[in-house]
Amino acid sequence: MSNTQKTKKSPQGKMVEIDGILYMFIDGKLYRYANLTLDKGFKITLGRPGSEEVLKHMLNRLLGLRIKWLEYRNTEHPGMTEDDRSSRFDVYCEDEDGNGFQVEMQNWSQKHFHKRAVYYSSLVLQDQAARARREQKQRTGNKKNWDYNYKPLYVVSFLNFRNWISEKEVTRINQYISIYRYTDIETKEELGDGTNLIFIDLHSFCKRPHQCTNMQDWWMYSLKNMFNLTECPSQVLGTEVEDLFTQSELARMTLEQRLKIEESIMTENDIRNSIAEQLEEGRAKALAEGKAEGRAEGLEIGRVEGREEGLEIGREEGREIGRAEGLETGRAEGELAKAREIATKLLEKGLSRAEIAAIVGIEESELFLL
Repeated sequence: MSNTQKTKKSPQGKMVEIDGILYMFIDGKLYRYANLTLDKGFKITLGRPGSEEVLKHMLNRLLGLRIKWLEYRNTEHPGMTEDDRSSRFDVYCEDEDGNGFQVEMQNWSQKHFHKRAVYYSSLVLQDQAARARREQKQRTGNKKNWDYNYKPLYVVSFLNFRNWISEKEVTRINQYISIYRYTDIETKEELGDGTNLIFIDLHSFCKRPHQCTNMQDWWMYSLKNMFNLTECPSQVLGTEVEDLFTQSELARMTLEQRLKIEESIMTENDIRNSIAEQLEEGRAKALAEGKAEGRAEGLEIGRVEGREEGLEIGREEGREIGRAEGLETGRAEGELAKAREIATKLLEKGLSRAEIAAIVGIEESELFLL
């Protein structure tokens, strides 16, 4: 830490000055800029009055539009039924032609998020319809004959998580930006209703500063990495992206805004720490269960293999003993048969049984079998 640091830490949204630059000290880390991947940081930076020009440049650059000016609108929209809760968008604005732009930052994976985007677009269209009816009634005194000619709508979702779009092997001019419209399945002709569902994949954007080749790259890089930087990259000084860094600087925000950003960062850190702890516990539990299952399975396999090996060894030993015993028995029987043969010849020559028994080496009783 520099000797020019004036305070040691910054609880409750206060700032720390180091070498003439103001930082916020949150959970042991210094922040100069808001974390735009969190909805609070994104909304406070790009959804507050004074950010219209920055937001306009971002949308023009990323979506290839030519918006001249933007005006913020109400970000809270009622549900379709009495039981539905109201929905709050990060940023909602309209351009000079009445085209609507609903812009959100999504940092965590959400099941059916893309269907959620379709649903949210319908809420905005309802809002447009209600306003069009009111304006028609002011002009004609009758709001029942509205012709459904609503203005085009852009639902822009920044996704900072792995999603099904980035996993599909689809050839795109820009691999990080996907635009969906209602089209005919066969002819691909657009319906022309003006609804645009746009998903900007920050998660897959992994370029480093030396790999950024155009302003679109720098917008993506800055949105994703700004909170880890301590200064604006020299490559974007004097450009529209520098205005994003200026607008995101925490020192330029009110205490209330800094408190909200601080709270969102601490909540994010708590969630990540909790997930990491659960993952570690899950790994340990899975490892223990795996060892136990592996030991039991190995023991069973060992028993089977041991039984088979034992049986084979037993068979071989039995065969060996059987061969030896058979050989011994055969040898004895052969010797006895030979002795009997000799004894028979000696009897024919007139020798006594006692003499023959002594000569051939068998019991005299065996001679009675001849």
